[in-house]
Amino acid sequence: MAYFQRRMDGIERGGKIAADVFCVLLLGVMALGCLGVLPGIITSVLVVLGVLTIDYFTADPDDTVAGVVR
Repeated sequence: MAYFQRRMDGIERGGKIAADVFCVLLLGVMALGCLGVLPGIITSVLVVLGVLTIDYFTADPDDTVAGVVR
């Protein structure tokens, strides 16, 4: 699935980017506060990669072929 769907306009794309940046910053600050500097950075990177992986494999209504696993 593409990060932006075809039917999204500029405002929706900007809002999606802003929400993602806010979530990454919030998770990073919480990880740094709870785990320390190095483990917090490592944990933040792993969480962001996990969320992007889930977002990539989630089906999109705009996809032409349904039920295909990548």
